[in-house]
Amino acid sequence: MMPTSGTKSLEMMIGGLLQATQDMQRDITEIRRDIKDSDARAALSYEQSEQRAASSRAKMYQKTDELVDRVTATESAVSKLNADMTSVKEVTAEVTRWKLMGLGALGVTGMAAAALASLVTAYWGDIWRVLRGG
Repeated sequence: MMPTSGTKSLEMMIGGLLQATQDMQRDITEIRRDIKDSDARAALSYEQSEQRAASSRAKMYQKTDELVDRVTATESAVSKLNADMTSVKEVTAEVTRWKLMGLGALGVTGMAAAALASLVTAYWGDIWRVLRGG
C-alpha cells in the first residue's frame, strides 16, 4: 500500500508534535536549571545578607559598649566635680560671710598676723631659748 497524501500529512503532524514535545521538554529542563540556579543565588544572597546583618549588629553592640563606657566616665567626672564644688561652695560661703561681717582680704591678713603674733608672744621664752642654743 502506498501512503496517501492524508497519511503523509498525519505523519508530518505527528512528527511536528514530537518535535514540539521535545522542544518543550528541553525548555522545561532549562527552566528547572534556571530555577535551581536562582535558588542557589538566593540562598547565597541570603547567607551574605545574614553575614552583613551580623557584622552590622556586632558593630552596633561595640559602639553601644563604647558609649556606655563614655557615659560611665562622664558620670564619674560629674560626681567628682560635684564633690569639688561642695568644698568650693563652703569656701565661697565663708568668704561671703566675712564680707558681710565687713572683713576684706586686708582684715583676714591682719587677723592671721595677729594670731601669729600672739603665738610668738605666748611662746617667746621658748623661742628665745632655742635661738640662743640653750
